Amino acid sequence: MGYYINQNSEGVNLTNKVLDLTLDGGHLTDNSFKENLICIINNGTCTAAAYIHSEEEFNEFNDPSDHRPKTWLTHPKAKELSGYKG
Repeated sequence: MGYYINQNSEGVNLTNKVLDLTLDGGHLTDNSFKENLICIINNGTCTAAAYIHSEEEFNEFNDPSDHRPKTWLTHPKAKELSGYKG
């Protein structure tokens, strides 16, 4: 785990990750693995936007024992925004 998105495609820091990424071209989706998937996780004091680059990564973030609130979305530039090189 570990490819996170902190800026939109214009390089602006995300303040409300779901809203900002949606306004930047993202689309809310269900929690099934697909290309360009992002999981926004509410950690209580902050949120994290994780790029889900593989089914293994998806399974880790979709663990039923993890009860943190999550929002799933796709973004056409998810890989680029996260810095993932794989």
